[in-house]
Amino acid sequence: MFKKKPEISNLEPKVLQGKTIQLEPITMNHYEFLRYPANDVRIWTYMPCRADKEFYDCWFQDCLHQQASRTKLTYVIRRLKDNELIGSRAYYEIELQHKKLEVGYGWFTPSVWGMHYNHESLLLLFKNAFEEWHINRVQIATDPCNIKNYNTLKKLGAKQEGILRQHMIHHNGQITDTVLFSILAEEWPEIKTRLEARLIQLYVNNRF
Repeated sequence: MFKKKPEISNLEPKVLQGKTIQLEPITMNHYEFLRYPANDVRIWTYMPCRADKEFYDCWFQDCLHQQASRTKLTYVIRRLKDNELIGSRAYYEIELQHKKLEVGYGWFTPSVWGMHYNHESLLLLFKNAFEEWHINRVQIATDPCNIKNYNTLKKLGAKQEGILRQHMIHHNGQITDTVLFSILAEEWPEIKTRLEARLIQLYVNNRF
């Protein structure tokens, strides 16, 4: 017998404050300001869906709907130095009964690719999951063709668990595999140290 997923109403999303960015739970107030950074087809290369151009409304409304139902908690990423929105990331597949969730649906506007914002957003989401919500397992999935994301997870020490073959069909019809990584609560302190050390290097290189 299948069990209904437990309610997650006690995992109320809040603003996550970082050094150069803050992650804000998505609201209708972000609608117009997030449209521009999302409007670049390059962002959606490895995604099953798109949010550029005419697809934006559907994507945004779906985020709000799932936020309200607590099936996915989407955050917009705000750069503090100029107050600009530069991307988005989410918690989903949240199962409190088993103390696990997934971090994903992440994207950044291409102008900040290769900078420190990706790592800083991961630090904020992982830290919140493990240290505030006391999650035991965080899963991260990536397309093996997304080499940068794949290498980031490997270097941080996330454990690769396997490959789901022909697991997703992208918006362009391409059938792709999915690589699964995970981080356990007991592994988080070491990974946190690596992530913070990498961020220090990136802060210097990017001269934020």
